[in-house]
Amino acid sequence: MPYFITDESADCSGWAVVKEDGEVVGCHATKAAAIDQMVAVSLAEGIEPGGERAVRAVSVPDYIASAAQRGLELRREGYGGDGLADSTIREARQMAAGEITDGKVIRAAAWAARHAVDLEAPQNRNPDHPDWPGAGAVAHYLWGINPTNPGPARRFFEREAAQIQGRATVSSIEIRSMETEELEFRAADPDKGSVGTFSGYAARYNSPSLPLPFTERIAPGAFARTLKSRNDVRMYVNHDDRMVLASTRAKTLRLEDRADGLFVEADLPDVSYANDLRALIERGDVRTMSFGFSTVKDSWSVDGNERTLNEVRLHEVSVVTGTAAYPSTTATVRNLRSLAFRTDTDAEALADAIGALESGAELTDQQAEVLKMVVDRSRPATIADPSPSIPLSILQKQIDLLAKNL
Repeated sequence: MPYFITDESADCSGWAVVKEDGEVVGCHATKAAAIDQMVAVSLAEGIEPGGERAVRAVSVPDYIASAAQRGLELRREGYGGDGLADSTIREARQMAAGEITDGKVIRAAAWAARHAVDLEAPQNRNPDHPDWPGAGAVAHYLWGINPTNPGPARRFFEREAAQIQGRATVSSIEIRSMETEELEFRAADPDKGSVGTFSGYAARYNSPSLPLPFTERIAPGAFARTLKSRNDVRMYVNHDDRMVLASTRAKTLRLEDRADGLFVEADLPDVSYANDLRALIERGDVRTMSFGFSTVKDSWSVDGNERTLNEVRLHEVSVVTGTAAYPSTTATVRNLRSLAFRTDTDAEALADAIGALESGAELTDQQAEVLKMVVDRSRPATIADPSPSIPLSILQKQIDLLAKNL
């Protein structure tokens, strides 16, 4: 999980270092100090610094705002005991004002599940009980949950947390593309209703990527565990789930973990886009394979210039019809966040520009300007500068690569 810095955390008066779910790791008086901690903890865990971000606040239903307000009132009246954290009080004030952060939503869903048992005590669920409101009832109110009717708030937190975590899961899927040797096509088998059998490598082990901004390799066996699972892996054209070519569940897609990489074999369907693809492959116009995955385990060199994918979960493989911008496995948009952060560039704009490069699309003036700006800002002030923002050897290759494509 990456670390970020923000000056909008409810738990810190200045700058905070936070996890992706909003949990605060440290508070700092200055932005520079927060950056230092973000970079330090990221390097210690072998992950990229996430950069600066705002803590997204969303609106809450009136019943959650009302419950939080009631909890604050009971707290002022002396109920609830001394075990309540200051952050719970601050977040209750935010909910009473009608807002809640993504991180609080996720934590509230988990808290509600853990503390549901507290409402079995009559002093926590029955307003007519002589010991009402118990500490558990006050805590529920402060978490935005009415202890006399907890269902609506629980369902809200569960639903919103699932959506937030679903977005995080999608965003964690990475794409790698590789221009390979000529892809092969065998004659169709009439009994299979196929236009032919396709084969080629979706990934090569120990093949170094071009540095953008670091060099990456896939370790032998990185796909081994995912290939043993029963998860359905599909093959697409250009990662488009409307253009399915084959699937492991239907046994039309076969994936093999070979000594030199991930080998793909597929019986392609007799549909228009598969016939078009066959013609392009047979002419030699298409030579690029790609795969989508999420990282299970990776490792980084001490200087942060090399990443090794030790284990990945494979989601899909694709034949890519656009021009490959990079001849070896590439760093994806998600992994370019560190470059955007180091060059003070808008991450979304950089992602869009790099995505256009990877797809082989013609760059807009705005995309070209973003890439030129990144190249310029990455360049060390002087050739004698002993510590440029990116190591000179990597920087030069990066500049050459981007300049070639502009």
